[in-house]
Amino acid sequence: MLSKFSFFNNNRIYFYVIIAYVSLFYLLSLSYKNIEPFQVKVKNTLLNEAMALVDDTSNNILNSIVDKSLDFVSTNVQSKELRLENERILSLIKSTDINSMFVLYFLKDDYFFLLDTDKKEHSELDEVFIPENGKLFSQVIKEKKKKVFLQKEVDSLSFTLLKPIVQNNRTVALLVIDYTESRLISLLDISVKVLTYLFILTLTLIFIFIYYIIYTRYGKYKVYRNPQTNTLNRAYMVDNYEKIDFKKYYVALADIDFFNKINNRHGQINGDKVIISVIKIMAKHLGSQDKFIQYSGEEFLLLINRNSKSEKNLRDLLEEIRMSVSSATFTIEDDRFSISISMGVLLNTQIEKSLRDVIHKADTALYEAKHNGRDMISYYDISQPKRLYREKLREMIESDKLVCYYQPIRDLETKSLHHYEALLRIEDGDNIIFPDKILPDLEDSYLYTNLTKRVIEYNVNILRLDPKMIISINLSADDLVNDAILSILAQNADLAERLLIEILENKSIDYKKVELSIQKLKLFGYKICIDDFGSGYSNLNHLLKLSIDYLKIDGSIIKEITHDKRAYTIVKTFANFCRQNDIEVIAEFIDKQDVVDILKSFGVRYGQGWYFSKAVPYEDLDKDHK
Repeated sequence: MLSKFSFFNNNRIYFYVIIAYVSLFYLLSLSYKNIEPFQVKVKNTLLNEAMALVDDTSNNILNSIVDKSLDFVSTNVQSKELRLENERILSLIKSTDINSMFVLYFLKDDYFFLLDTDKKEHSELDEVFIPENGKLFSQVIKEKKKKVFLQKEVDSLSFTLLKPIVQNNRTVALLVIDYTESRLISLLDISVKVLTYLFILTLTLIFIFIYYIIYTRYGKYKVYRNPQTNTLNRAYMVDNYEKIDFKKYYVALADIDFFNKINNRHGQINGDKVIISVIKIMAKHLGSQDKFIQYSGEEFLLLINRNSKSEKNLRDLLEEIRMSVSSATFTIEDDRFSISISMGVLLNTQIEKSLRDVIHKADTALYEAKHNGRDMISYYDISQPKRLYREKLREMIESDKLVCYYQPIRDLETKSLHHYEALLRIEDGDNIIFPDKILPDLEDSYLYTNLTKRVIEYNVNILRLDPKMIISINLSADDLVNDAILSILAQNADLAERLLIEILENKSIDYKKVELSIQKLKLFGYKICIDDFGSGYSNLNHLLKLSIDYLKIDGSIIKEITHDKRAYTIVKTFANFCRQNDIEVIAEFIDKQDVVDILKSFGVRYGQGWYFSKAVPYEDLDKDHK
């Protein structure tokens, strides 16, 4: 089953990214824890520098005011003028780092204001001062040494400097300087907060970015893989077509032989289970540097790293894979059976120009394996005549040599034009190559799908250029269950009223799938026609299963109705059946009026053939479309 563990196992870079992020988160968390001690340390350094500067200045000033009298305290208590002068002198040393500065005198354990430099909240002489740390004050007085302490209870103050005023070798007063946080320290606090927020924001953004990348990649990882086998699918090919370095690989295209029989017999659900089992058998033989891609339903693309294997090792490996599938037994309900696979391989991928060319050549080899008996491996060899011819066909299909000729389908009663049938042609110089010369060599290859796409695109362009034109195009039953073809038709659904779909039946048609596709197309407004009915594969029982609007009777029967009683009866029966089921009938190969008269008597409404017109290029059509 697909899991997040397998995702990280296959994409180790994301695992390492997560480890790196967790490590970064851990380191930043440690840094964040150390921010506060670091902040305190820086604050202390800044404040100590500020105090040292003030301390030196205050020594000189204190000496100048103390030396004015023999008794510093008494003189200042008695003289207001002296106090004012000394307060003015002390205020000279105030700075932005100093919140308050005053002088206290003391009587035993009581402290009183003597001088105060604060003009706004000036304390008067003899006003009592109650210290928060009386012991420290007493210690300064006794030891005659300055002290610094932190005022934790006062938010606006940070440090207090106590400096003894000594006269006659005795402490007579105390200079108290309260330091607050300077603008520099405040800026430090702001910077720390900003850095903290930036750290958090950076971590958050990095986390969101990593989460988005991994979530997106994991989403693609799930889209790109079969959840039951963990192997790559076609979506991976579509998105990474130009990124795959195909020259590093040997390329093999494998296909389950006669898989349609399994689907028809056991149903699509059981068929899908068989595919999953085959994928598991094949994938277990591949290494971590190889790629296994479910190219389409039962078709697989193997990219095998050439650095890990020689050509001989590769041949042995592919044979081992083929034998593993062939020797396995599959069980659906009570039915036990074996299956086989065919493979086409391109060894010399280094000389190719594109992955498209590589896959085409592997597909060409696969085509040969299927047409030579299946259950085998074929290696691409350009020298073989059939491969040269298919190479030429590919070049013609991918160039501008593909064209359509148009044959009118007319109302048999009024001879008025109903629509044109688009008939494929390939122009090879002066030669015109017809479908019966092309299609047999393209069956069971991706070229067939490419050809169908080109035909649809060619006619879509005609319809957009000519709003009066109504066209029917031929699609095989396999085309009708091909998602790529259905997608093109869905994209051009605005043309549905002027683009009819003719279904070419084949012996391996899955009527349930075809009917499902018909229902989708009819929702878009497309009309559906069964082509060449009566040619060999068709029968009324199957016809009843399809929601069609038109039935085109094969020309091989129509051209016999004037002289063959059985052909006459068959056409009449078909016509009666269609009339009773609201299905319009179109007759092919009408070559004379007698045929028209008989068809009209049966109630057949539309017909085409040389009696009306041969198929001609668009340029030769009557532009009024009458």
